Amino acid sequence: MAAELPIRKAAAKMLNLLQSLELVQLWKYPGLNFEKLHGMIEPLSGEQLYSIRVTGSARAITCLVNGPTIVLITLHTQHDNAYRR
Repeated sequence: MAAELPIRKAAAKMLNLLQSLELVQLWKYPGLNFEKLHGMIEPLSGEQLYSIRVTGSARAITCLVNGPTIVLITLHTQHDNAYRR
């Protein structure tokens, strides 16, 4: 909620889209750029981390739990900050 209004709106739109997609569609959906973050693992659960585009500059870091369940971990308003360890 600390993000600016356009980013919050884009995040809400992304969440609605995620609810409508199957996991196979998520990998191929061009606007989301869902990608594995090689070498990055969630420290508590040990799950592989992934990145999803929210806007041109904002990214969400996620992980997959129990197959198709997507857990949103963080929202980064600046693209480069999303990939820092």
